[in-house]
Amino acid sequence: MEESTEVTTPKKKSLLNTFVKIVLPLLLGIAIVYYLISKIDPAELWIVLKNANWLILLSSLIFGLSGNIIRGYRWELFIQPLGYTPKLSTLIYAILGGYAVNFAIPRAGEIWKCGMVAKEEKIPFTKLFGTMILDRIFDMITVIVICLAAFLINMQFFITQLEQSKSTLDIILMIIKSPVLYIALVAAVITTYIVFKFFKENIIVKKVKSFLSNMANDMKTIWQMKTKGRLLICSIAIWTSYFFYFYITFYAFDFTANLGVTAGLITFALSSLSMVIPSNGGLGPWQIAVVAGLMLYGVSELNATAFATGVFALQSIIWVILCGLFGIAALALKKQK
Repeated sequence: MEESTEVTTPKKKSLLNTFVKIVLPLLLGIAIVYYLISKIDPAELWIVLKNANWLILLSSLIFGLSGNIIRGYRWELFIQPLGYTPKLSTLIYAILGGYAVNFAIPRAGEIWKCGMVAKEEKIPFTKLFGTMILDRIFDMITVIVICLAAFLINMQFFITQLEQSKSTLDIILMIIKSPVLYIALVAAVITTYIVFKFFKENIIVKKVKSFLSNMANDMKTIWQMKTKGRLLICSIAIWTSYFFYFYITFYAFDFTANLGVTAGLITFALSSLSMVIPSNGGLGPWQIAVVAGLMLYGVSELNATAFATGVFALQSIIWVILCGLFGIAALALKKQK
């Protein structure tokens, strides 16, 4: 009986992990999409999508691919100061494959691409993982700048919207004024200090401290690199490509063609923020953000839902998976050679 318990317990843990990491995000995304579409007549939704200019939608795809290629070059810039010279093609293939893996298992693509590059280019996984974190920090800063720019450009519009939606304003003020938020932050800081101060001999704490120490040293090395200007240019180029990837699709629909760049920037900022929520390639949160952004500018719920459904299906499902499968296959062929 004891042996049976020891065998089943890891299985239960494995099933729970699978449910939390894969099934739960997928179910949540499907539930959100179903909620959006359930309020819309499928026939009307199809008419809107059928009348879209699919040539324009297809032309947007090149910008998404170019952004990911530049991302590969930026990753190379992060790695080189650490004394390694990976092949650019390996990094690009890993990035493309990583997005496809993220669609299957949220956030797993980051681990997968570091593992693939580590095997292919003989670079320590921890070094690559550190550069990946730095890569995400650069992205986070860029998204914050985009959101601030969108808000400042259209500040009066947002103030008017908040004034008209008193319940939303009350919720925001309640969160800001709530002592719970600040107590939680202080508690998190104190807990972290206690763990690292009084449990420093714990093997997990030791590993975390070693990883953070190595990453801090790597960041110092990267900070001293002579190509910081190229890093900045690459970051701007990546997110400019992503913006056009999204904004060009406005011209594929009559109801978004005349909204202008500001509306595109605000909707793009909201969609970028939604990617913080763990989901299968943005399934669910992305559509909610885009529908909300378009409805701010008077687009009907039907049209906004049709836009979000069509663009997501083409860009985030078909294109990301096709490029990802190409990247995975290319890495497999390189390994065989």
